[in-house]
Amino acid sequence: MLSVLEVKRKLPKDFVDKLYENFSPLTVDKILAGMCGERSTTLRANAIKSNIQEVMNILKQNGIKFDRVPWYVDALIIKNASEKEIQKLDIYENGYIYLQSLSSMVPPLVLNPQENEKVLDITAAPRQQNFSNGSDDE
Repeated sequence: MLSVLEVKRKLPKDFVDKLYENFSPLTVDKILAGMCGERSTTLRANAIKSNIQEVMNILKQNGIKFDRVPWYVDALIIKNASEKEIQKLDIYENGYIYLQSLSSMVPPLVLNPQENEKVLDITAAPRQQNFSNGSDDE
């Protein structure tokens, strides 16, 4: 794991300077510390294909421990499995769950999009193209 000082050295100087212009030094250090810490494996249930109770039961059957997210009923924080391990489960392969950071779960809750509204996610990562068979990897 990198230290805050090492993270500062790796980031563009203009970016770090802008952080200090906009936030207190203590807040900047917290932001940078967050960037060098390990991210928890988090997921949310796909309500179209499953529900949180079913997902929790399947995780328990597979010996996977988790915590509920108090502000999002369909989200879980995984305690003893990596993303790669979760990706091997049928519930991932069958689209019952999405591996997603907690911060990425906030906008839909705040925006509360309604039917026929369009929302552009300009922070979404592009999907990788699998050129061996021409299909998209998700």
